[in-house]
Amino acid sequence: MKKLLSFAAVCLFVLTLCSCSSTDTPEGVTTKAIKCIVDKDYKGYVDLMYFKKEKTDEEKQQLVALIQDKMNKEVEKKEGIKDFNVGTPSVEENTAIVPYTINYGNGDTKEEKMKLIKTEDGKWLIDSGK
Repeated sequence: MKKLLSFAAVCLFVLTLCSCSSTDTPEGVTTKAIKCIVDKDYKGYVDLMYFKKEKTDEEKQQLVALIQDKMNKEVEKKEGIKDFNVGTPSVEENTAIVPYTINYGNGDTKEEKMKLIKTEDGKWLIDSGK
C-alpha cells in the first residue's frame, strides 16, 4: 500500500511539473520566452515568435544574432537576471497581453508586457510585429 501511495505521489508531482511549463497558454509562452533569455537560448526565443510572412533560416539566424547582442549587453550591464514573475494576461479573441517583471542582479526591476497572437492551429506565439 505504501508503494502505491508513493507511486501516486510521484505521478502527481510529475503532472504538476509538466502543467507548470505548458506553452499552450499566454503565460506559458511568456515564461518560456523569458527562460530562453535567462538560458541564452536565443534561437529558442525566435522559435516562439510569430511572423506575418515566413522567415528564411538566414533571416532567423540574423534575428537570433541581433537579439543575442542586445540582450547580452542589457543583462550583463545589470548583472544578470535574478528572477522574474509572469502576471495574469488580458486575452481578447486571438491576442493576449501578458505583464511580467524581471528582477536583475544589480537590484533594478523592469516591468514590461508581452503581446502574443494565437495562430490558426491554436498555438500562442510572441507577436513580432512583422
